[in-house]
Amino acid sequence: MFLASSAKSIDSNLSSLAAQIEQQNPGLSVLVARQLRFAIRQTPLEVTVSEPREFNVLEEFILRAGVEFEPAPTLQELADLLGLDLVFVKTAAANLVGLEVLEVADNGKIAIAPSGQDFCEKGTVSRSHVQSIYAISDPLNQTLTFKFDAVAAESSDLPDLAELVSLEHQITDFADLSIAEIQPLIQASGLGIHVPENGKIVSKCDVIGDDLDVLQTVSIFVLLDGIENKTTIQARQGKQILETASNFLNQLESQQKLLNELCKSTEEIAQPESETIPVQKTRKKSSTAAGRKKKP
Repeated sequence: MFLASSAKSIDSNLSSLAAQIEQQNPGLSVLVARQLRFAIRQTPLEVTVSEPREFNVLEEFILRAGVEFEPAPTLQELADLLGLDLVFVKTAAANLVGLEVLEVADNGKIAIAPSGQDFCEKGTVSRSHVQSIYAISDPLNQTLTFKFDAVAAESSDLPDLAELVSLEHQITDFADLSIAEIQPLIQASGLGIHVPENGKIVSKCDVIGDDLDVLQTVSIFVLLDGIENKTTIQARQGKQILETASNFLNQLESQQKLLNELCKSTEEIAQPESETIPVQKTRKKSSTAAGRKKKP
């Protein structure tokens, strides 16, 4: 039989989850359940995103007129031809000038810009806009991800995991990364701003502020497998198991030190529990063997 919860080192706000883990996994006993803090590094960025845009009907007409009319018409002539107020034609033309597809002389005469020939043939133009995002370096989960919104800080009153294990950020100086290295990381983060197959490209990335360490909370569980007679460490955020973080903590050469720091009495708890389980297994096997001998 496993020891009672009162004999273990379990934070009060994790007791329900610890009981649930044991209930769902009869072979496991939660020896330690502690909440600790660790810091992720947050870097504010501005990225330039280029994406295709189709011309609207009026823009397309103006461009066709610039290509096909001889001599090239003025904006007033186009407005008269279409029966539109000049202000609508000027607005559409200004959009095309801003996209570097069209040129408009002082007298209002239009001409296709040298860089606009290809766009006219394709019927689309590449437009750019600036987007603010954040790079998040997580040393515990060993990830570098990107988010639109800043990550909120959590409790600072908890013990610091970094005092028990060495946590190193995957990226120490984000400004040293090339755009070719940044693009696949942004794409993998699922923000939808770098999707080359759809023509959306992050073409530039600038750091616009200082790195900021943001405290996060992680729950560390020490589990005793009664069948394997083995102790493992499991990291969670909420009910989600952090596989990479768990593997990292279990692979540390200083694991025994980590166990001792998490709970000074871990060895005292694990010893009697690990001794009781093999006895139970031995008794079951003896009983089965005795039953077989009685059979004819």
